[in-house]
Amino acid sequence: MQCFIRKFIVLSFFLSSLFALFTAADAQDRMTVDQKVTFKRGTSSAVIKKQIRKGTSHQYRLRAREGQEMTVILTTGKRTSFTLSNLTDGTIEGADGETMWKGMINRSGEYFILIGTDATANYTLEIYIK
Repeated sequence: MQCFIRKFIVLSFFLSSLFALFTAADAQDRMTVDQKVTFKRGTSSAVIKKQIRKGTSHQYRLRAREGQEMTVILTTGKRTSFTLSNLTDGTIEGADGETMWKGMINRSGEYFILIGTDATANYTLEIYIK
């Protein structure tokens, strides 16, 4: 009987530790989409429709030139937003935790749109460059 109780305690401890490990790993944001955005020939916009799961992020990369106007619109639930950034300047002013941003590109290069969420949600991401 004592052997059974000892085994039960060891098994319970192991399962509790395993559950804690998976719960901690699930709580961290992990990037599940890293996609380059290209515009079809003759167009200046792209529309992306996807689903994002709680605790994950989706990243979209695109190139823009200085002087162009960029518009980013994220249509989704209240707990999902995006941040726009580039490697040189970091987060673009006014484009952190937003669902809509419009502004002039002040530096040519690669830009990143990072979508994050606190809930599983369907979304539509619209990107326009003029």
